[in-house]
Amino acid sequence: PRSLASAMAPPLITAFVRPRLAAPLTWGTPIDSLIAVPAETEESVTSRALFIFGLTYVAYAVLYLARKPVSVVKTTLEAELKMSIAALGRIDAALLLAYTAGQLLLGRTVAMLGRTLPLVLAFALSGASTATFGLASSASSMATAWAASGFFAASANPLMVILIGEVFPASVRATAIGAWASSQQLGGIAANLVSAAVLRSYGWRSVFFVSGAAIAAFAPLLAVALPLCAPNPAAARPAATASPPQARAGAAKRRATAGPLAVRGAAAVAGGYTFIKMARYCLMFWLPFFLSKYCGFSPPAAASVATAFDVGGAAGNLAAGVLCDRLYGGRMMLASLHLSFATAAGFLAWAVLCAASVEGSPPVLLHVAAITFIGFCIAGPDGILGGGASRALVDYDPRHAGDRTLYAAVSGMVNGCGSIGALLQGLVTSQLVAVVGWAGLFVALAAATLATSVVLLPAVAVERKALRREAKGGD
Repeated sequence: PRSLASAMAPPLITAFVRPRLAAPLTWGTPIDSLIAVPAETEESVTSRALFIFGLTYVAYAVLYLARKPVSVVKTTLEAELKMSIAALGRIDAALLLAYTAGQLLLGRTVAMLGRTLPLVLAFALSGASTATFGLASSASSMATAWAASGFFAASANPLMVILIGEVFPASVRATAIGAWASSQQLGGIAANLVSAAVLRSYGWRSVFFVSGAAIAAFAPLLAVALPLCAPNPAAARPAATASPPQARAGAAKRRATAGPLAVRGAAAVAGGYTFIKMARYCLMFWLPFFLSKYCGFSPPAAASVATAFDVGGAAGNLAAGVLCDRLYGGRMMLASLHLSFATAAGFLAWAVLCAASVEGSPPVLLHVAAITFIGFCIAGPDGILGGGASRALVDYDPRHAGDRTLYAAVSGMVNGCGSIGALLQGLVTSQLVAVVGWAGLFVALAAATLATSVVLLPAVAVERKALRREAKGGD
């Protein structure tokens, strides 16, 4: 088992943790109990955890084939099908709207279906919807297929992050989540390259056929592998389960009726993530256009230079996780606040650079440096707030600690609010550039990321209080 796990897990995570062989992997564990950590391995990293890390890392990177292809084939669709820019924009909007809805409904979905089945269906149905896009010939049918793909894929990130957070011990949890989150950037880069290669050789329809097949192939893998790696569910129950029957009944009733807003600090994290996702998606969607129009790059060159944002982000995700564990002592919210502030400073510096530059002949290396720095800084709060923060907040709240359904509900709410931010940027970015220029846009993004730092203050207070209580041995 160890050699298989080591082969599946990227070297980034094994560089920071020391795995220990777990018991042999066996069949027969209930499918909904896949995310409990046995007490005897609470402070060690097992081969089971590394296997799950590697499998979900590759799977989520492949899932970016359900997001990137449309941006790669837009020019082709415009030329071959005579689609307008507005029609292409509606296809993007359909994806974001459906993705938002899917994440906001995640808590209810998990309550009805458990956590493994929605994850398997996410890959099976998103893959099918992506392939269906390749059969469409009108903007409306494409928007419908793309919306379906976004809706079904929405559950993958929150559920996988919860899974990673629960199979790794607390001592390296942030490092593991940070390393895993780099799958977003590497998946985006790979999806661009694969889509471009297929488009060049076989045409735009084949891009979606190949993408859909690759995504759907992971559905049976996850269905088989995740139950195989499931630890004993009994070990996941907190020690407090020995409390009197009346106390257990009262706790169960509170958990059954609790919504994500009942978790202290959850609203603050959701608000902060809205601003972070707004800024990140603005660069994802508009950075190649900026590099082409403002810096004078050709479209292919602009797309290549724009990968500096993803490269910086991959390094930033890993660095943020290591900093959380080794420098911040597990204080995810505080680390996110500081990184959001650094992102705001980066945007302000970039705005000054744009204001001092001449359009068409700017200092290219300085722009690339700014793009890489911002990608590095924003990846931390993006990965933490949209990932491990939800589980941490639930566990910080003594009323709800250990509530696995609430993990998914809070994560769905936070990620849904982030998707709303991504959608809002699509409505205002072009208008901002037209009115105040690129420098003005970067000032606005600096304000948004600075707002994240302010909005996160209540969550930082909840985190500080919980960790102090834990240090004192209170409950």
